[in-house]
Amino acid sequence: MSHKIHRIIDKLKLTEKNHYLVLLSSLMVFVLLSINTSLSITITDIIKNNIAIAQLTNQTTTSNAAGFDSEKNTTTNEGKNSSLPSPSLSSIPNTTTGEENYALSSYKEAFVPNRQITLVTEDAEIDIAPGKRVKAWTFNGTVPGPTIRLAENENVTIKYINKSPIPHTIHFHGNHDDLNDGVFPQVMLNQTYLYNITGEPAGALMYHCHAPPTSLHIRMGMYGALIVDPKDKPLPPAKEFVMVMGEYSLKDQLGLEADYYIINGYADQYMHNPLQINHGDLMRLYVINLGTSIPVSFHLHSTTFFAYPSGLWDNDPIYAQTVSVAPGDASIIEAKWKYPGTFLFHSHGLQEERGNMGQINIVNGGGGSESKTAGGVNADGENSTVSSNSQTTNGSSSHLPLTKSVSMFDWQYELQKKLQKPQIINYSQGDGAEGNNTTDKERNNNETSETKHIQKQGESLSLSADKNLLTNITDTNNTDVTLMNNVVNQQGKGENKNGESISIVPGSSSPSNKIFYEPTDTEVKLGTEVTWINNDKNMPHTVTSGSSDTGPSGVFDSGIMTGDGSSSFKHTFDKKGEFQYYCTFHPWMVAKVTVT
Repeated sequence: MSHKIHRIIDKLKLTEKNHYLVLLSSLMVFVLLSINTSLSITITDIIKNNIAIAQLTNQTTTSNAAGFDSEKNTTTNEGKNSSLPSPSLSSIPNTTTGEENYALSSYKEAFVPNRQITLVTEDAEIDIAPGKRVKAWTFNGTVPGPTIRLAENENVTIKYINKSPIPHTIHFHGNHDDLNDGVFPQVMLNQTYLYNITGEPAGALMYHCHAPPTSLHIRMGMYGALIVDPKDKPLPPAKEFVMVMGEYSLKDQLGLEADYYIINGYADQYMHNPLQINHGDLMRLYVINLGTSIPVSFHLHSTTFFAYPSGLWDNDPIYAQTVSVAPGDASIIEAKWKYPGTFLFHSHGLQEERGNMGQINIVNGGGGSESKTAGGVNADGENSTVSSNSQTTNGSSSHLPLTKSVSMFDWQYELQKKLQKPQIINYSQGDGAEGNNTTDKERNNNETSETKHIQKQGESLSLSADKNLLTNITDTNNTDVTLMNNVVNQQGKGENKNGESISIVPGSSSPSNKIFYEPTDTEVKLGTEVTWINNDKNMPHTVTSGSSDTGPSGVFDSGIMTGDGSSSFKHTFDKKGEFQYYCTFHPWMVAKVTVT
């Protein structure tokens, strides 16, 4: 009996030991999971406080778009591959001639570039209607430029290369910091700038050049669609088209009325190449107005529809027969048709007689029934879109209802290029390139002169209608911006009895001007007040300490000075040294003040 009792006690001890081992193992797993969670939180916090980079490459030769490797995240600079640095302070190179200069800005969210897109500005000749071939300023050779499509919160780097003889930029609608806003710096011929943007908010946005005069650069063709797909809003399966409204005038690109009101760069192209959708399927139209003068009153025949105001998915849709879209705004339209047939779409009013007309074929294809319901979920319970180059593709079968959204953007862009027949103007031929005959050089020199003439003509007209345009006043570091008629003499030059005066001379906005600030180099005593006056008629300028290579130094900045002859800026120099300054709108304008 005693022997049996001892055996039972031994078994209990072994069982207790095993329980301790199981408990210890569970505790170790818990600790490891806690450490892993802690590390995840730490890494996430680090990423969220990362640095986004807007990069200006100081180049002496034309950047090559083909040298940009989206897979390796590298750029080609003077024939050498240099990896883009991870966005941290320790990766910032010293600013020296020939190296890349980086402007930095902190972000509140995790913005790590994971995709790169190259946009190149090139002057081109394109067809905008049958028999109407015109000169255009383009992104990637077409008007509009290629549609950029992002997921909400997706981060992307836009590598921008300017191959045009005049300055340009890219301004993106949406949320971003000032370094990626595309107003300045102006990107000069053969320069490259890296914009870093994140897809937000979700909806139909846009991009366009913002070099002055902006309306001229847009009318000449520098615009495109930026579509951001929502992350947390399920969308019903639909056949998707993008409709970018534009304008072109054959004689006066800054006039109120245009000769052509074009959709996706070519007049009435969808009258001869109708959109097609199965009866009962949903059509989704991203309507973006990049005209510069009048609203688009977009109308679909034989149906009413839901429209998301301002093209933003966060807005509640309205039920409409026609939707008005102002210049620089958008709308997302979701529509079905009760009856099959061929129906028109267009902007109501003047535009429909000048190129803004198209057709939609609603064909019997076995789609779902007509429904007056906005929103919804596809078969997978989440947003899903496939691209198509064929009008008959419905994701699975042309005779079955849609189960996934089908993007027709590629089909539209290929049709656009086919109709426009773009021919790029290669300005390098006019710069002494070997193997080019005299006729080629003369032709390209003429093209260069024409582009500069269009720009100059636009500058002369752009602000003439409003000579009382307000100045953006900045009051820092003992500086002041004022509008004072009493500091301008009869000759239009500044007169400062208690200090020195510097004139921003007429024609400064043109890179071919020999003098920009007069005097260019100024020497003053410590404590001297210097006054700058903008005498470049109808053109905005700035007086900003620093240089176009390194950016503003923060010593002084005038803000925007209008060219009405009465806009002035003052700064008192309380430190000795040499102070370089430039115009942020026209970075070739440089000068300096030496304080002794």
